Amino acid sequence: MAGVGFELQKLVKKGTLFSTVKAFFYGSVLAAGPLILTVLTVGIIGWMSYGLFKIGVLNLFTVTLVYTFAFSLILTGPTQIVFTRFVADKHFSKEDEPIFPAFMTSMIFVGFLALAISIPFYIFLEIYSPVGNPFLYKLFGVLTFLAVSLVWQIMGFISTTKEYQKVVWIYLGGTIFSIFLAYLLVPRISVSGGLAGFCGGQWLIIFFLVRITTKELPREKFWNKEYFAYFRRYSTISLTGLFYNIGLWSDKFIFWGHFKQQQGASFFYTFNFYDVPNFLAFLTIIPALAYFLILTETNFFKDYKGFIDDVLTQPLLIIERKKSDMIETLKEGMRGMTKLQGIVTLLLIVFAEPLLVFLGYRGISIWLFRVLLVGIFFHVINLNISIIFLYYEMRKEALMLTILFAFLNAALTYFSILLGTPFYGFGFLLAAGITCAISWPLLIRAMKRIDFIIFSSQPVDAVVKVKKKRFRERILQPFAAFRNRRANGNGAKVQAEYYS
Repeated sequence: MAGVGFELQKLVKKGTLFSTVKAFFYGSVLAAGPLILTVLTVGIIGWMSYGLFKIGVLNLFTVTLVYTFAFSLILTGPTQIVFTRFVADKHFSKEDEPIFPAFMTSMIFVGFLALAISIPFYIFLEIYSPVGNPFLYKLFGVLTFLAVSLVWQIMGFISTTKEYQKVVWIYLGGTIFSIFLAYLLVPRISVSGGLAGFCGGQWLIIFFLVRITTKELPREKFWNKEYFAYFRRYSTISLTGLFYNIGLWSDKFIFWGHFKQQQGASFFYTFNFYDVPNFLAFLTIIPALAYFLILTETNFFKDYKGFIDDVLTQPLLIIERKKSDMIETLKEGMRGMTKLQGIVTLLLIVFAEPLLVFLGYRGISIWLFRVLLVGIFFHVINLNISIIFLYYEMRKEALMLTILFAFLNAALTYFSILLGTPFYGFGFLLAAGITCAISWPLLIRAMKRIDFIIFSSQPVDAVVKVKKKRFRERILQPFAAFRNRRANGNGAKVQAEYYS
């Protein structure tokens, strides 16, 4: 997202308070737009429908969207990150022709996977709450899952456009349209109307995002097989996207599977005692994401690109200076992001109780919320470190850290459940903390050796082409060499054959 970050940084450089706030607002929506606006949409639709829905039906509407987000993220984690790498490679090599066909190929591929998962799920889903028309509920459930999956896939493409303001307005427009459509449909078709409203807003967002992100690309073809080759070529990146999202949701899955609090349908389980504070704690990640997008990643990218351009061509003194500049920029950006997230975390820990009471969350555990806030603090650091590892082409390290976090989060969450209610949330906290304690030293070590890592990973320009000789040729080789010397009085020598 560094491309969008450069545009937002222009607002920050104006130096006014309004321009800085405006930049961070845009950055927040671009970095976490679907999350922020979904919270807003679900909250307003639930508030409008409070007198029309029974409590069980309202819970079913909410949990439908929670499951939609959870499994659409897991589904698109591998596809989105691979497509992002594909676009980055093509921009670097100045090949624009394959980008649009690959984009359409990825959208079709994700759409097929989304339908293959959601259609059987809703066919076998048994609904226990009165939803009016079960067929409409299931239909809009499938369409919503498909739409949200496609939105995640497009998110990896937003950095190709500099029209970030239009992207933000598209998100806001889709949210308003969702609320308006739900207002019209909920009194007529109950919970299906709420899903239809949310679904309509998502499809509106998809339509306009595709238009503005692809309008300057060549559209001669609509299919690109090379995109699928990237899954084999960058399998570690694909698996990183998969395990990151599995790790993100594994603690919730463990709680849901253990307590099995059913919410109006056969496959929908939740555990509100943990889910609500966890969800609210995750919202605190937004300021750090915006900071990383606008300042940390953007400034690091400039120095990183300068270092890469010089590491193979310039004298050692210049390379060392560029390396020092890059490391200092990265440290400064990480310090700033860590301080911002630390301040947000500390303030919310201190004022957690009055803030949650003000927001209407009187029944949630303040202690659990505070524990999860600390876990989120470490999780933000891990996320940013993983991104830097991918910049450094340390793909195996990024993958191993995401697998480690996913495993620790699931295992330690299960043990926290066995220990009892006072220990809830410590599974996620310890998993994030242990992963951070391992990933941070790895990053420091990589920064010190980055010139060697990059230089030694480059392909050799020329190699000796060796031909395996037959036994007869090896026996006769001395005689052939003698004949060559006799034939060429000047003693010609056989030259090694090289190829690039």
